[in-house]
Amino acid sequence: MTGKSRLLAGGAVSFVLAAVAMVAALPSSAGGHAVRDTSTLIISRTVDPAGLDPAEIVSTGAGGGVETFIASYERLFDLTPSGKIVPKLATSWSVSKNGLVYTIHLRKGVKFHDGSLLTSSEVRFTWQRIVGINGPAAQYWRPVKDVVAASPYVVKIVLKKVDPTLILTLAGERGSYIGPDEACVKAHESKPGDWAVDWMATHECGTGPYTLTNWQHGQELDFQAFQDYWGGWKGRHVTRIVEKIVPAAGTQRLLLQQGQLDFLGDPPATDVAKALSKDPNIKVVTSPTTTIDQFTFNMDKKPTSNPLVRKAIALAFNYNKAIAQAYRGWAKRVYGPIPSNIWPAIPKSWASGYRYDPAKAKQLLAEAGYKDGLTLNLSGMDTGTWKPLILSLQSDLAKVGVKLNVHFMTWPVLFAQLQKPKGQKPFDMAAYQMWAAIPDPSDILMWWHTRAITVINPGWGTRTTDKWLDTSLSTLSKSKRATLYSNVIKQMEKDVPGIWIDQPENIAVMRKSVGGYQYVPYYNGIIDPYQLYKTS
Repeated sequence: MTGKSRLLAGGAVSFVLAAVAMVAALPSSAGGHAVRDTSTLIISRTVDPAGLDPAEIVSTGAGGGVETFIASYERLFDLTPSGKIVPKLATSWSVSKNGLVYTIHLRKGVKFHDGSLLTSSEVRFTWQRIVGINGPAAQYWRPVKDVVAASPYVVKIVLKKVDPTLILTLAGERGSYIGPDEACVKAHESKPGDWAVDWMATHECGTGPYTLTNWQHGQELDFQAFQDYWGGWKGRHVTRIVEKIVPAAGTQRLLLQQGQLDFLGDPPATDVAKALSKDPNIKVVTSPTTTIDQFTFNMDKKPTSNPLVRKAIALAFNYNKAIAQAYRGWAKRVYGPIPSNIWPAIPKSWASGYRYDPAKAKQLLAEAGYKDGLTLNLSGMDTGTWKPLILSLQSDLAKVGVKLNVHFMTWPVLFAQLQKPKGQKPFDMAAYQMWAAIPDPSDILMWWHTRAITVINPGWGTRTTDKWLDTSLSTLSKSKRATLYSNVIKQMEKDVPGIWIDQPENIAVMRKSVGGYQYVPYYNGIIDPYQLYKTS
């Protein structure tokens, strides 16, 4: 056996031993296979959540946290898959004629996990704590001037200026969770006024259906049903949630097929999901998202500062072929910067500018002064779907005389490049996603404001486009807002700051014994455990 063979064999043995050890640590039936306990749902996570404090954690996905603390914390309002606002901890709301005061009526009889009652003063305390900590959640409360406890179950949110997205934001996945309650915070402060940030990072005091009973870091988080939950426990629900930390995708797949996992919390690669869909004991559910895959251009660096070069590259890409290779039927074409399920609609004219036409691409490159070709550098992630999209672009550009040097990296490294100021971004092109967390175009088009150039805007925008974006958030008129956003979209069509590729579907993989699953596209990567149940 060669040294390389021994290494490979050793790796295989290590994988099997790790999988066996993980199986031994999980709840099992007498036969050691499928989990028979219909009251417990076991979900895999690749890594521990970054934390559990809603004031500090606003992201989902591997290393996020919202997808974990959603078992314990709730919003005033929720969104349905179609984007409709529905009551949660609040039952109704109204807005003053000047658009500056929102009166919200709270649900009565709601308890926090320490026994405290939800009242208007607790909503005010949540706001005070978020603003006081000034962490990631604070950005979603910046339009708020004050939160007034008008009566025990009526709260008034007073704005600094009109904000047409306030209620949508309160129903969104980021920064909108009520709690922890004041008594719980005061009881766990390390020193007066520190908001108990250290304790809340690993504990919870929410109103949700499940309470955290144990967190073994690197192993699992255990949630048990909160018996005083206002929603009750009639009907079909699981009463225990276990989030198992399983870093290796191969181990996750093995445990799911053996019945030691019920649900893959982090969606697998498309090829893996396709293979699992053939297992008679597994089901794969795909659902629409508001996510867009895109290649963006550095607008301040030659040669991509030339609009003819950008238009040529947009025409050189074989979109349909690349999407088919990356998603195997689980994504659809998009032609602009907002997804198909967010208003306003992208003009039909975009289809001609983002078609596959290599001959026209060569012509435009020649007009731009690059008849003999050019070289570009692209920064992107080496992930299951991004890699085939990027390699497809690389192959297509080679056919029109463009050499694309690809630099694969992790998201933190790519994000650091995107955050560099105007003129200092090191790439010519970058590959990443944008998505809308509320059913409103502001949540995705805001990243094209020039103030986002040090976030993820590749360098596009003018005072005029900024004014359109700012003005769109100063009126409650949807028709006026649609006109302003359409102006922005038309300017983007003219400037081509990016290539918008596809809108992928969310992929959820679970045992067939799991029921009640419903995906809300605005809650990226979030599973609502209270909706789920298991059958024998």
